[in-house]
Amino acid sequence: MLLSIADSIVLRCFANPDRVAIEVVGSDRSLTYGELWRRIRGLADALAGCAAGRHGRMVALLLPNGPDAALAIAACQIAGVVAVPVNGRLTAPEMRHILADADCRLLLTAGSFLGIATEASRGLPLEVIDAATVPTPACAARPATGGRDLGSEPCVVGYTSGTTGFPKGAVYTHDYYTMNNYRWGWAFGLSGDHVVLIAGPMFHLSYAGFALAGLTIGARVRILPEFSAAAALDELDRHCSFAFLVPTMLRMLADEWQQRGCPPLAAARHLISAGAPVTSELLRTAMRMFPAAKIAEMYGWTEGALASYEIKDPDKLLANSVGWPALGADVALFGEDGEPCAPGVAGEIGVRGPVPFAGYLGNPEATAAAFHRGYLMSGDIGVFQPDGRLCLVDRKKDVIITGGENVYTMEVERVLLEHPAVRECAVVGLPDERWGERIGALLVVEGPAPDPAALLAFCRSRLAGYKLPRQLAFASELPRNSMGKVVKARVAELLLAAAGGG
Repeated sequence: MLLSIADSIVLRCFANPDRVAIEVVGSDRSLTYGELWRRIRGLADALAGCAAGRHGRMVALLLPNGPDAALAIAACQIAGVVAVPVNGRLTAPEMRHILADADCRLLLTAGSFLGIATEASRGLPLEVIDAATVPTPACAARPATGGRDLGSEPCVVGYTSGTTGFPKGAVYTHDYYTMNNYRWGWAFGLSGDHVVLIAGPMFHLSYAGFALAGLTIGARVRILPEFSAAAALDELDRHCSFAFLVPTMLRMLADEWQQRGCPPLAAARHLISAGAPVTSELLRTAMRMFPAAKIAEMYGWTEGALASYEIKDPDKLLANSVGWPALGADVALFGEDGEPCAPGVAGEIGVRGPVPFAGYLGNPEATAAAFHRGYLMSGDIGVFQPDGRLCLVDRKKDVIITGGENVYTMEVERVLLEHPAVRECAVVGLPDERWGERIGALLVVEGPAPDPAALLAFCRSRLAGYKLPRQLAFASELPRNSMGKVVKARVAELLLAAAGGG
């Protein structure tokens, strides 16, 4: 592809210079498409002097939610450097690992991140630039676009969460990143008449990606500086037609909506959830909240992009379903023997897409290990239903082996969530001298905690005996990362602490 994401945005800026492009919710900050290009030009000029490290010219981006968090990625493409977004919720040592691993030679930061950026970069051979000091030119000429094919060259490196060791840098080429945005637009029906809500942290490529996808098509993008259920609900009632929300956000919106007396919310036309399966109860609530909207769920991961998608039908809701293989996705399941699974048999999910995953930065061993028979493997266990939908069963590493039997944690969680008092839950395996592992569950409940014996009796009528939790504990909330995913290692720590370490 000759045109990058940045090129496509530039063309939009000159086609519709007076159209509003970005607004920051709760402030008077806004940019038209004409102003958008001038800001991209200013940022690109500031980044163009980045020196090359061992992986090339790498620019780290540590930015709060706002226009620059998206525009800096486009500016990197204009400047011919690679963007490395850094999770602002990491500690300084965790950030330092990313900066050193990518060998970034420039760090663009701003606002509240200035202090930790200085700490994380201390002693490293990189320059720190405060984005607030980068000038926006009064005018900027239209640049040449599509001059040469950059498709196979890297444009973004997105670091994984690092839940099982040090995070790895997933390399996105221009073709990979651009095709992912095109697939989103085709699958989700993004068009210029949409108003896109950016509700989550934009150092995550999903939120920055949806902002860039909206700008590519000429939509209006409204950014929350930080997530607020009240503010997001107002946006989806009055302004925003499209939003991507992790299940935790959707649950918080439902709580806020119920406190307001359950009024129908008018503006929303398309809401997508991802990051973890959404309960059928929460999906039905979302359908009542947003009667004019398509309520959908997508499945993918940092390296695998969009793998499956489903617009939910209230008459055909299926627990843990993440839909049918998405546009351009070849999804297959593989058993422990490495062979493809028959329909109805659980196996690890692999995907092939239109543009192959380019691998992990400077880590050919991990890149090779990520593939099986040409499929990029997810580490998730799934099963295809007779109607072709894919249901998530578990993370491969989260399968519990107790007394020689395999137990999928999501199966136990699904049953616990059927209990009227259980609002959220997380099931993990805990070390056990007799059984190898025992099943533990951390629960968030409505009102007083239910009697554990009664809760187990409820589960016993729905689960085989070896699948029953042997340890229950209650908490006000589940530990989650910045994308709303439950951190199972922390759940295990809490359960072990509640049991006195045993």
